Amino acid sequence: MELLTAFGSGAVRLINQALLMGLIFGVLILLRPVTNRLLRPRHRVCLWGVGWVLALFSFAWEPLVRFLRIPFSFRTLAIPRVEQLSVYSTTPMYLPTEVEADGTASLALPGGAEIPLDPDWLTWLLPLLGLVDLAIFLTLLVWSIVRERQLRRIARAGQRLDLETLKEYDPDWTGIAVCLCPGLPTSFVYNGHYTGWNDGIRYVICLQRELPPERLALVLRHELTHIRHHHLYFKTFLLLMVCCAAWNPIFWLACRLTCRDMELACDQAVMDGLDERGRREYARTLVELASGRHLWGGVTCFGECDAALRVRRAAAWRPERRPQAVLSLLLALGLGLFLYCGGPYWQYPQPSQEALAAYLSDGAWVEEVRAELERPGWTPAHGWAMGDESLIVQDREGRWWLCNFLWDAPHASFERMYYVYEMAPNPNLTGRTPVF
Repeated sequence: MELLTAFGSGAVRLINQALLMGLIFGVLILLRPVTNRLLRPRHRVCLWGVGWVLALFSFAWEPLVRFLRIPFSFRTLAIPRVEQLSVYSTTPMYLPTEVEADGTASLALPGGAEIPLDPDWLTWLLPLLGLVDLAIFLTLLVWSIVRERQLRRIARAGQRLDLETLKEYDPDWTGIAVCLCPGLPTSFVYNGHYTGWNDGIRYVICLQRELPPERLALVLRHELTHIRHHHLYFKTFLLLMVCCAAWNPIFWLACRLTCRDMELACDQAVMDGLDERGRREYARTLVELASGRHLWGGVTCFGECDAALRVRRAAAWRPERRPQAVLSLLLALGLGLFLYCGGPYWQYPQPSQEALAAYLSDGAWVEEVRAELERPGWTPAHGWAMGDESLIVQDREGRWWLCNFLWDAPHASFERMYYVYEMAPNPNLTGRTPVF
């Protein structure tokens, strides 16, 4: 039962993290009318991407919270309390992960309000939440693996283009395989091998064999842009986090909008590199091929996400101006700082010379040193603090010793002697504080 409870506590931590990210993504969704006008698609993708990475790797919050301290942030509003989990914790705690020391438990809401919970519920609620979350995660993960294996079989059944043919479209194809596949609903690219783990391939682009040469070149350029913008990594993080928090509808909407912005960013990049005739042809290609078909998994598809919107954006293309791009970047940075940096955190109490002096005053440490040295008659004569957790001691025989003590951070006190060893005679005591 203890193992199930510990597993449930870990699942609740993930749920708490997903609740925070749901609130942050909710802000990005509410600001969508504004960010669509002021931010370039690639900058919106970066905002989404940072959120997906932080949702999956919660330890990445620490440098943002610890070193980028800002006077006011969204985390300050959204996090009512932080779990006392490790030496330095930024993990929000809406749902309790365990019963408090006084035997109570509560649900904390943004703003500080708390709803009392029956502590007895946690004995079965935590394992239940953990098992349900694990079942949903495994179901979606298995589905994703099956879908990606199907896509790999499609790629291997296609005709791989040789390097000389590919160089007509782009000079650099390192680690990329391109296949012409019959009967595809849409062209796509996935991250992984082609024939085996050691084939040197990192990305596989699957194109519809029926495409005429002009449109094949445009679709290929679009998929190459996905690779060069590292969208496949964002898609992988997104997929894993959606599997972990499938119960959160905001994640599904955020997933959809992230994919839309990735497609718009690639469309913008491709259009920027084409002449007027090429842009017209690209817009016609979107009309015919951008069917809105979404393939589940860590793949990016030419035909996914809001074909009508992409066509309108392509038709309204204008060359990017440097001041507008700089303003978009600055606004994205400012919004990212507000959403992802600063806010509450918890840090274990650090040792101090006052705590060390209080520990030494009861004399129990002397017995611990005697037991460690197996010298019942050992008696300290003088002591100097060496930092906050160590002590240089001269005994009555004139021998010198270094004693280290174990700091019990949760109780803000020293627990016991950690180790002791003999030092060379007459150590340098410059800057050491006499204790006794």
